Amino acid sequence: MISPKRSLDDLPGDPRRLNLEYRSWHFVSSEGDRQGLDEWHVSVWANRFLDRPKWSATKTVQDDIGSMRFFRLRMDDRFSPFPFADAESYDTGLSNLVLGVYDLGGGGYRQEFRDAMTCPDGDLLVLFDVRLEEAWRCFGLGPILASEAIWHLADGCSAVATGTHPWESVGFRRHVNPLGHLLDPGSGEARALRDERRRDLDALADAYRESLRRGRPRRP
Repeated sequence: MISPKRSLDDLPGDPRRLNLEYRSWHFVSSEGDRQGLDEWHVSVWANRFLDRPKWSATKTVQDDIGSMRFFRLRMDDRFSPFPFADAESYDTGLSNLVLGVYDLGGGGYRQEFRDAMTCPDGDLLVLFDVRLEEAWRCFGLGPILASEAIWHLADGCSAVATGTHPWESVGFRRHVNPLGHLLDPGSGEARALRDERRRDLDALADAYRESLRRGRPRRP
């Protein structure tokens, strides 16, 4: 279980009212889809109610409190060399992560990667960056939200790579160079950690509601 580093009296809202919005896009081309890289933006929204007259329906608004960015590199007949070339043209850090697991000379995944992963013949998902508003930080929500997004997007993936948020509580493990930090979606440990993070969300939401019940201290 992840222990919050801040008082729950500071939590801005009910964690159970957070939701994730997934967006992706690609270019339409007469040559067909030759791009081996999909970019995903995941927005984190917090629902809250606005006070309205009794005769009017309750209005719900959504606040943008964070975001995550993922890249999925497809392991198919386009995997050499398009995904690496796409990553290289997009960002040096992304291309370095891909090169850590991809054998550019031989094509396909490195043998070290294949030996380390449970199912080494799927796509590669990259957790590229995570943003969370300061008011929502230090309650353990980062790993909880990242875990939910990863498992929503990782179907058919051999691994999830990251260079900036190697949360062990989500399932990332440091592997031998040059593989870096990887999460194995096929491992029982990773699935168990997903369930733990969901239990953390329930515990955090219950504690938030308890803080409301007992009355929060007023802030200066």
